[in-house]
Amino acid sequence: MKVEREHTVPDHVLIRQNEVIISLLARSVIGVESIREVVTKGKKDPVAYVKAYNALGGTIGVTEAAKVAGVSQPTMTVVLKSWEEHGIIYNAGDSARPLYKRLLVLPTAREERQPRRQRE
Repeated sequence: MKVEREHTVPDHVLIRQNEVIISLLARSVIGVESIREVVTKGKKDPVAYVKAYNALGGTIGVTEAAKVAGVSQPTMTVVLKSWEEHGIIYNAGDSARPLYKRLLVLPTAREERQPRRQRE
């Protein structure tokens, strides 16, 4: 009788697979440009908000995101709440210490000017 061994996948592999699936779904359902519009619409410095959005890897909260964007914590709180309501970020932490996670990485303006092959 042949006994099969159970194969366990390391947590970091599963986490990365989930991130890729979420990113692909976001690209096909919401679209990169729609996410960019939510992130940058009406902002004085849209590039700073794209940087802040891209920094949301699930390990930073409001204060850190505000520093990246160069805005006050109360301003970033409102922005993050809006992004969460639009479904383009989610809280990977808890209610006591929210840690925000983006759906995908938005290309920077410099990356958008380069031909796609050079970016890959």
